[in-house]
Amino acid sequence: MSDHKKVTLGMLYRSFAGVGAVLFGGGYAMLPLLEREVVERRKWYTHQEMSDLYALAQVIPGVIAVNTAILVGHRYRGAIGATIAALGMISAPTVVMITLATSYATVTKWTLFTRLFDGLRPSVAGLLLAVAIRMIQRGCKSRWEYGIATAACIAAAGSLLGPLGLILSGIAIGIIWHLWAKRQATKMEMPQ
Repeated sequence: MSDHKKVTLGMLYRSFAGVGAVLFGGGYAMLPLLEREVVERRKWYTHQEMSDLYALAQVIPGVIAVNTAILVGHRYRGAIGATIAALGMISAPTVVMITLATSYATVTKWTLFTRLFDGLRPSVAGLLLAVAIRMIQRGCKSRWEYGIATAACIAAAGSLLGPLGLILSGIAIGIIWHLWAKRQATKMEMPQ
């Protein structure tokens, strides 16, 4: 874990600008890049802490990658760190979006451009699948948890529940599970 004093605003900006510069496919696609930078390269978080951070970043309105940057920046440098990390994360994508928006009509006529994005789609899908598998492996410790993860995947893939429905269902299941476990523990403590 890095010492809070050693994490400068410049480090926060450069780290997240580097991740944001290769943003393809949205927030989830960059989770492996975020993890490589924050956990493996900078050692600001452990893998388990990063998984918890992703869960927290999902409940906050906004893009998961930017929310994660904000949470990391806030941990090390408070509100100004959160702001600098977020600016780092969105700098390159903002420039790319403005450039593409101004030249979209022209660029979409280029065969190279359309083939580039045809090749990116499956790559991004593979990245997302890898992130999902890694998060399931880290987050699930029992058959019960694997069952919840499987049910959530089926519900999401079958469009049975939207993201908000999945999050609220997960919270409800977690509360019910906690209450059941607490009740079981109380029963075990009662004299027969």
